[in-house]
Amino acid sequence: MDSLHAIGFYVSAGISVAGALGVALLQSRASRGASMLVVGLGLTGTYLALSAGLAAAFALLCYAGAAVVVASASYRSINTVITPTWRQLGAVGAAGLLVLIAYAALSVTVIVAPKSGGLFEGVCQATVKVAPHAAPVSAGAGSTVRLRYGIANPPAAFSTVRIFI
Repeated sequence: MDSLHAIGFYVSAGISVAGALGVALLQSRASRGASMLVVGLGLTGTYLALSAGLAAAFALLCYAGAAVVVASASYRSINTVITPTWRQLGAVGAAGLLVLIAYAALSVTVIVAPKSGGLFEGVCQATVKVAPHAAPVSAGAGSTVRLRYGIANPPAAFSTVRIFI
């Protein structure tokens, strides 16, 4: 990624974070809806910086629809009867899941990642070495993952995963 793409990526990520803070902290429905649209614009810019034009178009469409729903008069919050104990248990479970995902991400080594660009024809094939105990949690959402054992290249303690995105 050259410096212009990196700048676009980080600016778009900052716009997304600013919009997300607006969704979480603002009081009125209209301002929350506008902030949701800002999140969608930031995410669209992030996808465009990564040459994923189709994903950017779908993200903008989905976030625009969500912004309309959040800003509409028929949207209302539903009060639930969840005790603070269950909220704390949910937070502990989410922290444990975050640790598990971080461990899986750190135990993966990318070997090859050829990429052909273009706005709507981005193709990426990555060959990844995965420790056997990390294989079940290292599959990405929305991608086709094929796990092959017994490859001559990697050491015996690793498996090879090819991810086609």
